[in-house]
Amino acid sequence: MRGWPRRRRGATGLGSARERFEARAARARRRPFLLAGGLFATLLLAAGLIWVGWMSPLLTATAVRVEGVAGSEARAVRAVADVPLGGPLMRVDTDAVAARLVAGRAWADIRVSRSLPHAVVIRVTPRTPALALRNPKGQLELVDETGFRFRTVDAAPKGVPVVTADSSDVTADGLRAALQAVQALPAAIRADVADMTVGAADQVSFTLTDRYGRRTVVWGSAGQESTKARLVQILLGRPASTIDVSVPAAPVTR
Repeated sequence: MRGWPRRRRGATGLGSARERFEARAARARRRPFLLAGGLFATLLLAAGLIWVGWMSPLLTATAVRVEGVAGSEARAVRAVADVPLGGPLMRVDTDAVAARLVAGRAWADIRVSRSLPHAVVIRVTPRTPALALRNPKGQLELVDETGFRFRTVDAAPKGVPVVTADSSDVTADGLRAALQAVQALPAAIRADVADMTVGAADQVSFTLTDRYGRRTVVWGSAGQESTKARLVQILLGRPASTIDVSVPAAPVTR
């Protein structure tokens, strides 16, 4: 109609583009402030966590919890660990605590951790005695399956064989040879084993009591355990005071 003003082509599109440009420009101007605010909040949170964990009394180390052992052995773990209490829990040096326990070498595996809010947790796996070694001084030392001597006791635990050392320089290999000999023998023969000894050259010998009386078995050093065990089982059927299987290829009875 002739009375209405004519709309200019493209006016709406130009206005919309200008608005979008201004909005983007405003967001771009705000971005540094948003980033700065986020960084400040992160730093504030980190500072708060550091203060709570390392400086405040909210997470004070007040207890040591020992898992894996109990009674006197747990008390021994606490004594060796010597965990400093009374300060912030996060400041407790768990690596240093573990190092003290490892130096004691009485346990097969050790794990030290923190348990919020107040405890240091020590998880230990005790060594399992496989032999009891009576040394030249008359002391009875427990030995694990690796041949490591880890504790002196007054009496051997039930079911743990006692081995006597002929000399003071018995090696871990000699102890392993004794252990392997015991493990290789059939259960019926193992029950009759007595007076097992380990010599300086890792030579193992023991006595057996059967229908022929007390007999000495010269086992020798480690190696070919299953063959030696079969030979002992066969040769026990012969009347002899000594059975020597230290050289399995040439067993001897006398």
